[in-house]
Amino acid sequence: MEEIKKEEIKKTENINENNQIKNSNKKIALKKILTFIICLVVIGVLFILYWALYGRTIEDTDDAYVNGSQNIITSQVSGTINKLMIEDTQYVNKGDLLATIDDIDYKLALENATASLGKAIRYYSSLNSQVAQLQKDVIAKENALKKAKTDYQIAKNSYEAGLASKHEFLTAKDNLNIAIASLEQSNSALDNAITQVSSTSIMTHPDVQQAITAYKKAYVDLERTKIYAPVSGIVAKKAIFLGQEVAPSQELLTIINLENTWADVNLKETQMKNVKVGNKVILVSDVNKKKYSGYVQGISAGTGSSLSLLPAQNATGNWIKIVQRVPVRVHINSDSIKENGIIPIGSSMKATVYLEKNSDKIVPFQEKTSSLYSIDEATIDEQINNIIKDNIQ
Repeated sequence: MEEIKKEEIKKTENINENNQIKNSNKKIALKKILTFIICLVVIGVLFILYWALYGRTIEDTDDAYVNGSQNIITSQVSGTINKLMIEDTQYVNKGDLLATIDDIDYKLALENATASLGKAIRYYSSLNSQVAQLQKDVIAKENALKKAKTDYQIAKNSYEAGLASKHEFLTAKDNLNIAIASLEQSNSALDNAITQVSSTSIMTHPDVQQAITAYKKAYVDLERTKIYAPVSGIVAKKAIFLGQEVAPSQELLTIINLENTWADVNLKETQMKNVKVGNKVILVSDVNKKKYSGYVQGISAGTGSSLSLLPAQNATGNWIKIVQRVPVRVHINSDSIKENGIIPIGSSMKATVYLEKNSDKIVPFQEKTSSLYSIDEATIDEQINNIIKDNIQ
């Protein structure tokens, strides 16, 4: 009996112990569940706070790339390259001489234009002396006409009185007609010469103007045998070599100014609701992992697909909606480039647009000009005046 009681007591104790273990396990499980729920609530609260305080005020993407002006250098005249001063990856300054074209033909053309201009000036100068000569000729023809009229009248009277033959009368009449025609011809030549002299000056005479234009073109063509850098930057895509025959508008090389770059940030159309020009942007370069500051300078007028070479045709029966991306131009501040270094165009960046912050360094789009393609008119006019002085009579 005692053994049975001991066994029953032992069983009871085991049952109690198992119940305690189960209760303990339940408490641990409930504690874990409660901890998990609390963590979810905390994470949810933190996410809500993040979204309310920060997340809703930004739009970010890693679909962003550096871009810059690719200044394509072309030849304005044809000829053979006889001097070359650049190579790929070389830095050049604005106004540096890049290459020269053999200029012997253009020098000869300029000499020929100089001779033609001198000839035109001498022709104009001779018009004044022609007027004086024609005036004298008209006076002589008028005197000849008076004499012819007198001879005709005498011959007529003598013929009617029977003192002269008919042949003498007709000869006098023909001489009169010849004198009249000769005077009319001289008057016409004089009027034409006076018109050419009196209606124009030496600089506005058609022949002189044509010669001046030809001289200017020959002068400009000779100057264009020298190819200069219109901007400062790094040489790329060089396609020019010594002895190469080049033609006008042929692409010779490209100069890229990496100190004046921007980023093309391609945001989803669902991200564009609050994006506006002037928004502050932080860019992180994949090249050097450094941060660059900038701002939204402009928003494209179309999506990337609509502005592509072959726009998508969505008017089909198997259409599937795809979220489009809108290119946004982000200006990179020059101070930021100086601080963090230049970055090559085409490299990737991560962009973060701050919707409620605007940049205080907004620079408007600026006009870009170059004096390398203009004519030094003062020098040309001086040379033309010297040619006029040398040839005027």
